[in-house]
Amino acid sequence: MPRITLHNELIPYDEAKKILLKTFSSPLASKIVPTTHASGYVLSKPVYSNRTNPPVLLSGPDGIAVKSIETSDAGQQNPVIVNAVKVNTGMPMPGGFDAVIRIEDVTKVGDLQYRINSPVMAFQNTVSEGSDIKKGEVIMEAGHLINPFDIGALLSYGVFEVTVRDIKVGMIATGDEVIPLRKNPLPGQIVDTNSHMIAAYLKEMRITPVFGQITQDEPASITEELNKMTRNCDMVLVFGGSSAGSKDFTVDAIENGGELIFHGVGMAPGKPVSLGKINGKPVFGMPGPSIGSFIVFHELIIPLLKSWELPMSPEIYKEGELTETIDPFPGFDLHLMMHVSDNNGKTLIKPVPRIFGHMMGVRANSIFTCKDGKDQILKGSRIVVKMIRSN
Repeated sequence: MPRITLHNELIPYDEAKKILLKTFSSPLASKIVPTTHASGYVLSKPVYSNRTNPPVLLSGPDGIAVKSIETSDAGQQNPVIVNAVKVNTGMPMPGGFDAVIRIEDVTKVGDLQYRINSPVMAFQNTVSEGSDIKKGEVIMEAGHLINPFDIGALLSYGVFEVTVRDIKVGMIATGDEVIPLRKNPLPGQIVDTNSHMIAAYLKEMRITPVFGQITQDEPASITEELNKMTRNCDMVLVFGGSSAGSKDFTVDAIENGGELIFHGVGMAPGKPVSLGKINGKPVFGMPGPSIGSFIVFHELIIPLLKSWELPMSPEIYKEGELTETIDPFPGFDLHLMMHVSDNNGKTLIKPVPRIFGHMMGVRANSIFTCKDGKDQILKGSRIVVKMIRSN
């Protein structure tokens, strides 16, 4: 029979997070991707230039290429006529010429002849060969997060594929009542949506979601699927079956397949979350309600991914005035869905009504975290929330 989670057995949220981060180190797997598809990935090894840039001495400004030694006697009171070649910005310097005089500082007096009024030093107004990078030099070190500008640089240096971090997260939906997408649920059935929601977030981080089979409420079947997925993935999320109902078998399946680390955390939503280790990989038993899965992903899984040095969007926080009183919920860290709005330059923060289903998450644009919600937070209080969408 599945384990019953009692309130006094809940592990505090901060302790659960600490255990999680201490238990699982970053995986080392990598893969090769085309440079043109590499934006958002993290390099797993350094990248070296295949080209010297610029490959030869180039002209800096538009002007004339000269031999610097022939300009040494030029001055305002002693103009000199030199043989020169007209060049444009970025143009290779003609052989034997080693400096450039800007076109506005010269006067043409004949074919390939110009009057100058000041001397130039060797390599003045030029761009040296290899001044940007030399062949074999490091372009980017391991751990570098590739952005679109980097792609242009890599391609210009002749790098057409790169080796990047390769993280795979397994997704297992469980439950006799769970049906695949595109099937219309009958009363008592639910569509497997939580796994696809989390998968979409993972893809934004360049993490590969791997979907397992929808598994029926039978501990041995769940354990078998967990063993298979943990052999091929760096983390596995099991959706459903982590609470204390008569058919909630996920916790027992984790324990049967490996080690159960904790079941039940003092956080709301997300209380039924469980964490185990199978084949050395973290396995999360995710809450069934969509908001519960969402909060567990944001407040436990994302911190683990951050500790693995995976790319994350910068967190944005906003401060504003609470529009409704928040009642106490002792013993739990609250992670409440909120909506931030601007009213004539005044930032207002309103709790999103707690309802069953997905609309709570659709209407929310932020999360308010209240540590150990033992105290009432009054309407009109100034609070700070973490944004989860821009509007």
